[in-house]
Amino acid sequence: MVFGLTTVFVTYALVRLHERYQKNSSHLPHDKAVKKTVQGGELEVVPENLLLDKTAENKKNKRYVVMSGVSIGLATARTFYPPLSIASILVFSYIAIPYLRQTERSLIKDKKIDGYVLYSIADMMMLGLGAYASASVGIGLLHCSKYILSNAKERSKRQLIDVFSQQPDKVWVLKNGSERQIPIDQVKLNDILAVGAGDIIPVDGIVTDGIAAVDQKILTGEAQPSDKIVGDQVFASTMVLSGRVHIRMEKSGQETIVAKIGDIINHSIDFQSSQALKGEKWADSFTTPVLALAFLSWPFLGPVGTVGILYCHIANTIRVVAPLGTLNYLNIALENGCLVKDGHVLEELTNIDAIIFDKTGTLTQEIPEVGEIILCDDCYSKNDILFYAAAAEQKSVHPIAKAILKKAENQQMVLPEIEDSSYDIGYGISVDIDGKTIQIGSSRFMQMKEVEIPKEMHEKMDDALATGHSVIMLAIDSRLQGIIEIHTVVRPEAEKTIQRLKQSGIKCMAIVSGDHKLPTQALADSLGMDNYFYNTLPEEKAEIVKRSQKAGKKVAFVGDGVNDSIAMEQADISISLSGASTIATDVAQIVLMDGNLRHIPDLMAHSKKLDKNLSRSLVLNIVPNVIALNGVLFLHFGMLTTMLISQSPLVLGTINAFFPVDNKPE
Repeated sequence: MVFGLTTVFVTYALVRLHERYQKNSSHLPHDKAVKKTVQGGELEVVPENLLLDKTAENKKNKRYVVMSGVSIGLATARTFYPPLSIASILVFSYIAIPYLRQTERSLIKDKKIDGYVLYSIADMMMLGLGAYASASVGIGLLHCSKYILSNAKERSKRQLIDVFSQQPDKVWVLKNGSERQIPIDQVKLNDILAVGAGDIIPVDGIVTDGIAAVDQKILTGEAQPSDKIVGDQVFASTMVLSGRVHIRMEKSGQETIVAKIGDIINHSIDFQSSQALKGEKWADSFTTPVLALAFLSWPFLGPVGTVGILYCHIANTIRVVAPLGTLNYLNIALENGCLVKDGHVLEELTNIDAIIFDKTGTLTQEIPEVGEIILCDDCYSKNDILFYAAAAEQKSVHPIAKAILKKAENQQMVLPEIEDSSYDIGYGISVDIDGKTIQIGSSRFMQMKEVEIPKEMHEKMDDALATGHSVIMLAIDSRLQGIIEIHTVVRPEAEKTIQRLKQSGIKCMAIVSGDHKLPTQALADSLGMDNYFYNTLPEEKAEIVKRSQKAGKKVAFVGDGVNDSIAMEQADISISLSGASTIATDVAQIVLMDGNLRHIPDLMAHSKKLDKNLSRSLVLNIVPNVIALNGVLFLHFGMLTTMLISQSPLVLGTINAFFPVDNKPE
């Protein structure tokens, strides 16, 4: 018995000395970012250990589970064949080292007595009593619990990586006068990237050639495209609406994106649920009393009873089964198109009682629709105006152009091929069709082209703008012929989503918008909102969230993900409808990958189910340990019996974590 204990501690001491030698002899900082030299300078890359290798961790835990089985087998066999004792002690030492290390950390670094300390004392006492098999079972159960959790994390990690692997990761680079496509992580400083209409700008840089209209709404919230010419700065994640530019890379966005992906993965799967934290805090508060009770009972129950009492502690199982439940529901959410970036967020959704929606692009669709076509005179019909507008806009990717083209497609118009067009960035387009010069754009564009706008058309344009509609003007041969109203379109699922949220217990819902009062009020009334705010700037949206919080509400903000970043940072929970293309750059805690509002009430429902699951998990952890403790005190349970009863929550909790698996949205 003494030989067994001595062997374990000597082995552990040798292992720790070896670890310290390796640490002192290593010259590489493990937690710092590694830098690599590239042409033109240095780029900081993500820390090598940022993307935690869950596969390696899972394999290691599996190895310890297997060796625990070997230890139990050897401990049992040595009863019949004593020469196996040395092998049994050595294998036990191997599987005990991780928990002795954790015990050392608890006592020396954290300066506290926790569940790990209690279990280690119990296992060493069992070893001292000659109960090798029971000691091996105790250590084996601890390894089983770690393997179950790491296996669940590995599955979650694979799902997340599958999501991020779908992101576009190649760019066009100018080399020796020709363009070739390469992976973005091979781009070097000062490389020249070619970006055309419809492309996302992948890096921060300077325009060296060409002109383009760039949609910077994702960064600045500006509705109008920004004009970019030679010498202008452009930013990663913004989109070229029209034109084509060459960009000299100043700062790669890939390292930032990789870091954010790694951060998302780690936050999504490496967390402790609030229920687990409560349970651990509760369990830790009873650690010292349990330790005192165990040794005070020694004179009456003997060492066997002392070991049994030490094992009547929920610290180990609650660290495992509570996160399992949350991981399960995170996976369900991901399967249904919702990326929840932090495990705590799904739990906290049950506490939300107010939701604030951004209007444009959140409650309304990104692509508007053509409304009324207003004619200046009888020279051309409404169909003529639509035809010429669609023909001029057919190469543009701007949302207004898409609306016009969709209307023309619905009317089965056959558009002529346009050889060339003159594009005045941010204002309009001039094209030649059938010998006519077609000019389409804003009122400022018409002024630039010296097209006169009659007073009555000004009035009609003002009326359209006052009701929240956009307008686009069309002139033929420098004479205004028509105005096209562009109407925003409410998402088809918006009304039902709001109704379901009210039914789920959300007390207050509101709209914030940069639009005028009338369209914002009309939308709020049609959807049954409790309040609305208009003419709001991004920073003012955050103030609205803050006022709701000061009134005692837990607020979720639903918006764009980057444009609404200030408000999202302020909110208790932030939800983005930007979709899968911006997952890595999106600041929101929850990203609806298909951009559909209907997922929000589904998530609320999953959160409530998770809350019930975690509460049940806590009960399943406590009850068996109470039974085991009473069995030791009054029914003289043996060590193995007590251990198996007290650790049964590991099995019960694992079953509970995955039941019921309801992955079908309502």
